[in-house]
Amino acid sequence: MIGYEWLMSVLRMALVMAGVAAVAGCSAAANPPDTTLPLDAYSLGAKDRAQVLRARFMLAEECMRRAGLDFRFPAVEPVTNLHNIDYIGWFDPGQAQKSGYVGERRNVSEDTGIPIYSVGDDEFRVLMGNVRRYHGRTVPPGGCMAEADAVLNRGARGVAPADIRKRFDDDEVPRFADSASDAASRDPRIAAAERAWSECMESRGFHYSDTGQAGGDPRWATTAKDDQIVKPRGTQAEIDTAVADAQCRAETGYSDVRRTVYVEAQQRVIDRDRARLGVIRSLNEARLANSAKVLGSQRR
Repeated sequence: MIGYEWLMSVLRMALVMAGVAAVAGCSAAANPPDTTLPLDAYSLGAKDRAQVLRARFMLAEECMRRAGLDFRFPAVEPVTNLHNIDYIGWFDPGQAQKSGYVGERRNVSEDTGIPIYSVGDDEFRVLMGNVRRYHGRTVPPGGCMAEADAVLNRGARGVAPADIRKRFDDDEVPRFADSASDAASRDPRIAAAERAWSECMESRGFHYSDTGQAGGDPRWATTAKDDQIVKPRGTQAEIDTAVADAQCRAETGYSDVRRTVYVEAQQRVIDRDRARLGVIRSLNEARLANSAKVLGSQRR
């Protein structure tokens, strides 16, 4: 658990930075706070994740060619995992000043590092192993993606053969994080942080009960009910609201409270599922080492 004195020190620093931002008119983007959370230890970093994904795609493409399909995955570039900023609730004051809430919501590929791609029906069946043969050619059990993952998982320490051969579940760690998020969202400290933020906004003439209401204001946010309506973005009203929002998050220590709660919630998930998370970490280590070999052999 994060100590009280440490938290107070961070809160005082947040107040100082908020004052600097106010003087500067939020003209420059502030550096985000520490966004690391305990479950990050069970995921590869952006650069390593991109390396594994390149090798995975290369192996799957080779398998697809053996089945008679010339399928190409998109190029892979390292993508910083930004989802913790959503958990922590930090809002960049520079972005607020520049464009309001525009760009606050990111494409899901920015969370997973997996670029979006589309496949035809036949390609999907061969990739996922929904058929045993394709045009007279054998499809490996589990499909080309499972075959690629089996190569990358090879040699993982303390991992059962069934896990070695299994297609890697890219959503497993995010599901653990979602479980922690569900618990954190019910923590009374977060409700108290929302109230403090709301009171700060009220003092500036903005009437929202929580941060979600501000970002989701129907004057600029699109909902399922009006997604056909093009709304003006980056208006002065949106920017004024967003700037006040970012300042109030800093002044009330909003993100620091959320990070404390999320650290505790994720640690409880780790304590509960330590054995499975240990398997995931071992698989990640093997995949990183094997991907370097796969990509190295391609360059020779």
